Amino acid sequence: MLVLSTNERMILMLINQTDFIATQLQQIVYPNITAITETGASITIQTNQKQRDDPAFWQSISAILKAHLWVPVSKKYHELTDHDWLASPV
Repeated sequence: MLVLSTNERMILMLINQTDFIATQLQQIVYPNITAITETGASITIQTNQKQRDDPAFWQSISAILKAHLWVPVSKKYHELTDHDWLASPV
């Protein structure tokens, strides 16, 4: 198991955050999700076929919307990620 120092973890976090933006879900209109960024910009999150066909995904997204949680979305394609903000340790 690789153990990273606090500084190494911070660097990995910063590197990984450059590819993602923090968004808060605002509305679900199948198959898209509307969200707002930290700067107040509205974006449409595109869902993929696997997500569209997964009832558990929609239940989870609904719960996230109700809880007003922030989720990472890719900057380039406005897609939800299948991992968290933190980069995976090497």
